[in-house]
Amino acid sequence: MSSDPILNFAEAGKTYPPSRTPLRQLWSHLRGSHPAGEGGHAALHPLSFEVWPGQSLGIVGLNGAGKSTLLQLAAGTLTPSHGQVHSRGRVAALLELGSGFNPEATGRENIYLYAATMGLTREQVAGRLEGIIEFSGLRDSLDMPVKTYSSGMQVRLAFSVATSVDPDILIVDEALSVGDGVFAKRSFDRVMQLREQGTALLLCSHALFHVDLFCERTLWLDRGRMRQFGPTTSVVGTYQEFLDGLNRSAPTPAADRQADSTSEPLDGLVTAARPELVRLVRAEVRLDGVAGKELRGESGRSRLEVDVHLQVSEQEPQPRAAVVISSDTGKIIGSTFSPPGAIQARDAQGHASIGFDLTDLPLNKGRYRVGVYLLCQQARYVYEWVDPFAHLELIGHGPYQGPWLTPGAWTQR
Repeated sequence: MSSDPILNFAEAGKTYPPSRTPLRQLWSHLRGSHPAGEGGHAALHPLSFEVWPGQSLGIVGLNGAGKSTLLQLAAGTLTPSHGQVHSRGRVAALLELGSGFNPEATGRENIYLYAATMGLTREQVAGRLEGIIEFSGLRDSLDMPVKTYSSGMQVRLAFSVATSVDPDILIVDEALSVGDGVFAKRSFDRVMQLREQGTALLLCSHALFHVDLFCERTLWLDRGRMRQFGPTTSVVGTYQEFLDGLNRSAPTPAADRQADSTSEPLDGLVTAARPELVRLVRAEVRLDGVAGKELRGESGRSRLEVDVHLQVSEQEPQPRAAVVISSDTGKIIGSTFSPPGAIQARDAQGHASIGFDLTDLPLNKGRYRVGVYLLCQQARYVYEWVDPFAHLELIGHGPYQGPWLTPGAWTQR
């Protein structure tokens, strides 16, 4: 590891001056005075941190917390109003994907233009061109003007270029779930590969699963200020508790809205051929043999069963299923994954099934959520999920505290 950080924020911040009408600007100019700061907006208050080669930093916070401002300062597309930002090496930024394209130029021409902004010569781009085209999947549209591309096609092209320039620093702003399912999985794998090769990563995402997976340290921003900075496990845990508090007063938690958007495949029919990616076909949650969405049982005694029916694909012949148990507000209490290789196709169409059983359910009295997830073989990329899939309402007796009934035995010593 180098003795110097690859990215350094030294009390760096960004403040925007108050908006002024043309008449007020003219009056200030004639008076020779330019009052600054009064009524301005501090998008990011001064903060300091360092990122070293090969390290990964997660950025979390609500909308408007200053995350995008911080990433733009790191990328060099914004200049700080206070302090300094120093970086070295090649920086590839996936911020507003496609924003650096010339809409009148073709996709091929934009590859050269976009890569040039990241410091590549025309000869260097030519050596990478075939790989960029292959990864984007846009070979048939490459010589059409970018203004004729859909937003998804622009995402493909921008991501393919930005991750093909061997960056020393990769800055990603909510870009791991863009495009269709096939491209999203390949993008996820590409970022993981760059990270494993030693590229420093700045990742901003509302998907805390991604932050926890990719990042060693995490910075939590709140209204433009650094609220917490440290190991990802600690920061994400505290931030999740903060979100839980917000969800208790929200009419429709964000996780529920997300689940609604992913539940549709469960209502579809099983296709005759294998899908291009793994597909969640049907699932069932039972408590004491009763299936449903609202289930009642007894803590420490009931039996939980989850059946998952799916289709594997040629690209992912041995995916993994997961069951996640959460509090009613969405805080994850526990999870379990199917063992590697446990899911096997039982016919030529790729149909497969797997089940999970948990007897003497070790949950205290209360209300809980059960989520069903379908992941890649390495349990890193989530193909589909429905969370909550079912709710459990458990009754119980005794003075037990906390969500889990702790297993074990008391003996006289």
